[in-house]
Amino acid sequence: MPLDGVGASSGWWASKYDVRLMANLGRQTEERGGGGRILREGVLVAACACVLVGGCSRRAGGEKTEPLEVVRILGEVGTAPGQFAYPRAMDFDGKYLWVVDKSARVQRVDAETGKCAGGWVMPEYLLGKPTGVTIAPGDDGEMLVWVPDTHYHRVVAYRMPEVPGEGVAGREMFLPGQPPVIAEFGSYGEGPGQFVYPTDVAVLMDDAGKKIQRVYVSEYGGNDRITVWEPDGKGTYAFAFSFGVFGEGSSAERIEFNRPQSIEIGRGGGGDGLELVVADACNHRIGRFTLEGKLIAWIGSPETAGDGPGQFKYPYGLCLLGDGTGMVAEFGNNRVQHVDLATGKGLGSFGGAGRGPGHLINPWAVTVVGDDVFVLDSQNNRVVVAQAAGIHSDVKRADAGWGSGIAKGSP
Repeated sequence: MPLDGVGASSGWWASKYDVRLMANLGRQTEERGGGGRILREGVLVAACACVLVGGCSRRAGGEKTEPLEVVRILGEVGTAPGQFAYPRAMDFDGKYLWVVDKSARVQRVDAETGKCAGGWVMPEYLLGKPTGVTIAPGDDGEMLVWVPDTHYHRVVAYRMPEVPGEGVAGREMFLPGQPPVIAEFGSYGEGPGQFVYPTDVAVLMDDAGKKIQRVYVSEYGGNDRITVWEPDGKGTYAFAFSFGVFGEGSSAERIEFNRPQSIEIGRGGGGDGLELVVADACNHRIGRFTLEGKLIAWIGSPETAGDGPGQFKYPYGLCLLGDGTGMVAEFGNNRVQHVDLATGKGLGSFGGAGRGPGHLINPWAVTVVGDDVFVLDSQNNRVVVAQAAGIHSDVKRADAGWGSGIAKGSP
């Protein structure tokens, strides 16, 4: 499996030109005072690893992947506000994107201009940085920033800080500390209510959208399961149940995962009922489950991993469109794929390995708002905003009581 971004199955190739280009990017960032020396060393290591590790090559065969029809590009490599240092998580709150990168920053970015609108650095990060972020309400309906603090084995829900006023520029946009913590739960371990590397959060609200019914958390690193939490009446959350163990089997009686990286609640198969949809990244498949954790269907499998329609290589990101289809960001295929979740049929794929505007390298996340497809193009340190025929979402996002990890209904 890829080790946090670089591995034999990453599916992109690095030529001598690529190495020189990344070195130049690092120098440019350093000249801007954006911490480029660290970034330069990091991307060169990544490039050299991909040159040396077997299996890094251009895609071959399968359905043709079309370049994205780019509307605009947000961000560039760096550590200044509005820049990214290997971003690995993204969500949308109705106006702003929230992006978490490997500098441990939780950054709010204007979805139209790319301008930073504040953020903070995680309080602890020496062991590693978060790989997920979800914008969803808390138990009183207040919109929160939910962070699965991956390498500290916990989930933290933060109050959204105020947007900085006009005239605030540069690093002053970032809080000197962190915003207030509204809830925090989990600890390291394999028992009930414990985590090993949590990756994502999905929140289930009541029908009014005012009270949390459940919080679903995915994790990997040995547990490889989905843990379900419910409000305990004391302002935090208690363990309810979990499902899944490490493995690659497809049995409905024994649910097995290998790095469930992204989860989302919605009408996954086009019916009226809500489902939990899981990107089971290192098993190269998407799983559809009832809210009680019962398997509905697998799409893809370890045996059929590939670059054809309806096949996946390391699906890391997921977005449900509300019409029975979804967009999947494939780390290993350097693309986003439109998939019919009821039939498993691939409806189109976009991107392809490269550094040009319509191409991607190792995308970690995708979300769709109206006609705009936002792709977190991680190795290119940017968000690509694109449009494609047939891809549209009328699902309301977080500012109206919905979001990429939130849904209203009854379990």
